[in-house]
Amino acid sequence: MDLGTILWLHQRIGNAAPIFMALLGILSLINYARGQGLDGGMIGAIVVGEIMMIVMAVLGISLFIAFNRINNLSIHFLYGSLSVIFLPGLWVYTRGETDRRASLIWGLAGFFMMGLTLRAIGTAG
Repeated sequence: MDLGTILWLHQRIGNAAPIFMALLGILSLINYARGQGLDGGMIGAIVVGEIMMIVMAVLGISLFIAFNRINNLSIHFLYGSLSVIFLPGLWVYTRGETDRRASLIWGLAGFFMMGLTLRAIGTAG
């Protein structure tokens, strides 16, 4: 894969990430409003979101190694690193619970991740 393709994928997945995380937040809050916990579909969406963040990180690290430009991207790396560890950290924090309270937590987390990915886009070089 050439660098142009890696950059293109990094940008496109980066543009899709805030939308996906917002949908994750909306659907989880809908479950909360209905009095439901996390179901298999929501847990699957959380896993897909985490895979999306990991792929973004791998592509970003590949671009960093190729271009070696850390001087103006340190904040971008901070947001990228946090976006990779946030969802697994929240899973550990909630101890894998799937009750109604977990739906609220994951709904808010979806919107937090949306903001995090938007900030990462804003700090991209």
